[in-house]
Amino acid sequence: MKLSRRLAALIGLTIAASVTSAADRPRFRPISFQGLSLEPAKSFGADFYVDNHDRDPQGIDIFDVGFRLRYQAGARTEIFGAFIADRVVSLPEAPAIPSAPRDLIFVGPIVSIRNSFNGEHPYLDKRGRASFDAFIPGTATLGITRQFGDAAEGAVYGFSAAVVVPMAGGLEALRSGSSSGRPDAWFALLGSSEVLGGRVHARAGFTLTGKGSWPDRSFTVSGNTVQTVETKTPIGNRFDAAAAWIRPITDTVALGVEARMTKEFVGAERIDAISPIDVIVGIHKAFGKFTVAASLLSHFRALPSGAVRSNPLAGAIDLSNATLADRNAFLTRAGQGAVIGQLRDDAHILLVGSNTTGLPAGAKRVPATYTIRSEHNLGYVFNLSWRP
Repeated sequence: MKLSRRLAALIGLTIAASVTSAADRPRFRPISFQGLSLEPAKSFGADFYVDNHDRDPQGIDIFDVGFRLRYQAGARTEIFGAFIADRVVSLPEAPAIPSAPRDLIFVGPIVSIRNSFNGEHPYLDKRGRASFDAFIPGTATLGITRQFGDAAEGAVYGFSAAVVVPMAGGLEALRSGSSSGRPDAWFALLGSSEVLGGRVHARAGFTLTGKGSWPDRSFTVSGNTVQTVETKTPIGNRFDAAAAWIRPITDTVALGVEARMTKEFVGAERIDAISPIDVIVGIHKAFGKFTVAASLLSHFRALPSGAVRSNPLAGAIDLSNATLADRNAFLTRAGQGAVIGQLRDDAHILLVGSNTTGLPAGAKRVPATYTIRSEHNLGYVFNLSWRP
């Protein structure tokens, strides 16, 4: 009889322990995009992450180090923030089409000159700094998510909205790829549901982008009269979509498969624009209040490396690296002296449509063509989560 009672007690304790363990199991989250929290009310969480990925055009390599904070203010409301503390964007070579801001001096009528850049890094240039110890921050995001439904009962849906603010606005930081220099706002529909023994997370979002902080300027000279046209950097609004399937293997280990894509809506002012797709596969491992996730990333839909394109600035004279005195003397000799007082020292300065010879030291003619460079396209995502 005593043995039966002890056995019953042991079974009861085992069941209770199992229930507690299930309740305390970590909720594995997507690591490459912001999804539904699914956490209990009044809970707090924080992430440290590293996101390394490639982007076209220009074959750039992006290395973001940042933090995410989230607070479940109620059963259905989450407040979150994200901060890219250090952003390193590497260019394999100087852009074939000089980056904005550009001062374009036309011999003849002003015409529109198309540009080629990634909309999240529109001013990226070799004049910037691409090193981890430069400590150039990216953006800060503050937002709120409202959840509908109960994860215990099946599918959960939500709506999220956020403001994204650049944390560095100087031209050197923008040329290093920190941001566009202007705030963005995004809105997203979120969803989550149990599928095939794991949980699927999905997101579809739309970003209203700031239109850049450094416009191009175009000039044409007639005698002592200078006509000026200012053009905003053609940064398009963006649609993004992402999905993740996270399947627990044990109570503390899960397999994650994620995909994310971005579509920027651009017009005729931009060339070589492309919509990237990343596929991320990795392992999540929980250690008490911490969860570590390590994933490999492959970038699809890259531009065809080695393809030859016509340069819209073919034959233009790039005076950006000439000394101020040499540049001004050359422009005067080319009959463009009236524009000298309106040029910005920090801009790329190009003379378009001139046959003037005897270029000053540091100046060059823009080649007729350029070659697409898109290499490697592999990266990784690392995430360390803490849930007290």
